[in-house]
Amino acid sequence: MKKKLMAVLLAAVMTVGSLAGCGGQEQSGDSAPEQTTSEETGVETAEESTEGEQNELATENAETKPFKYGFISWGTADEHGRTLNAAVKWAVDAAGGEFVMDGSAITAESTVAAAENLIQSGCDMISFCTYAGEASVPQISKLCQENGVYWTMWDTSIADSDIAAMLENDPYYVGSTCEDNYQAGYDTLKAMVEQGASKIILFKYGVNIPTCDDRCDGAYAAAEDLGVDIIYEIIAPEDYKKATLDALVAYPDADGVLLAGSGTYASSAIAAFKEAGKEKYFVGAFDYYDQMGQDLASGNLTIINGGHMVTGTFSALMAINAYFGTPLSSEKYQIVIPYLVLKSKEDYDLYKQFASEGAAYTSEELQQFLITYNPEMTMENFQEQVAKWSVDDIKTRKGE
Repeated sequence: MKKKLMAVLLAAVMTVGSLAGCGGQEQSGDSAPEQTTSEETGVETAEESTEGEQNELATENAETKPFKYGFISWGTADEHGRTLNAAVKWAVDAAGGEFVMDGSAITAESTVAAAENLIQSGCDMISFCTYAGEASVPQISKLCQENGVYWTMWDTSIADSDIAAMLENDPYYVGSTCEDNYQAGYDTLKAMVEQGASKIILFKYGVNIPTCDDRCDGAYAAAEDLGVDIIYEIIAPEDYKKATLDALVAYPDADGVLLAGSGTYASSAIAAFKEAGKEKYFVGAFDYYDQMGQDLASGNLTIINGGHMVTGTFSALMAINAYFGTPLSSEKYQIVIPYLVLKSKEDYDLYKQFASEGAAYTSEELQQFLITYNPEMTMENFQEQVAKWSVDDIKTRKGE
């Protein structure tokens, strides 16, 4: 079994430089932190300060102003894509900005092209995810520096140390949002075991992808701790139903499938269990899909992790804070956001009402994450509030 990895740190690990004022926009003397220039790099960075000094300066410099926010994704054809783009708009609307989306990012190359498109259209900030690979990051960093555009990454942890080091010296890079995928993998397999799973087939959606690897490492650790077996591992088959059926022929006592991503294929695994004549089985997955409500209601789906459209919401709020002259930190930082975990039809109905078809957060609630509206907000408070994201959190805030 694989050894348990260290948990994802809640605070940022990058330590160089604050954010410069947004080039291409007229800046007043009060709208950006005082700048110094590094003799070694020639890059402008804000002078470091303590958190108390940072917040006092940010409050004095607070300035809401019009802006155009550019968001990069693969589109809105699926449940995740639709809710992701809508959730980013919650934040932009709360701050009084204009939301612009480019849904053409399928590869690293098209992600860079989308960034160029949004910057040329006049966006003051942009955000993207590295689901198509980290090769896009250096090019987008260069584009943003050349055009004075703030940027963040959503649902992203950088694995390449050279790229991470490069980001330290980018005055327009604010930070990123991500999930604790290791813990999520652990908790997902644990939930399946608590329902009765003991011999599990694991589907990986790719190789050498940190998000997928962390989820799988967590699942392996849970299997070891709980005394159950992951008996077979399958990597991105062309036909998930056939792959599941083949695995069930080789391992007829298998009673569970865990998909570490691409949750839409959960229905294929469920169909395979039924075709194989299995009456009792357990399916866990990551990434929401359109049929998950039916599968939860029928009991065919045990647990699914998603709701990480808010990684885009909070990534936007991070950038907007910086653009308003009120950055949450003088350092690059990463915010860790839980998945919204669904285990029942009741969970699903709440998600549909308040997140998929409604707004999980009101504009007033989201404004509390902006220092211009809430001068008491700090990075630590931001992380603390974001970490509450859950079905229970929605119930509490909506009075359900």
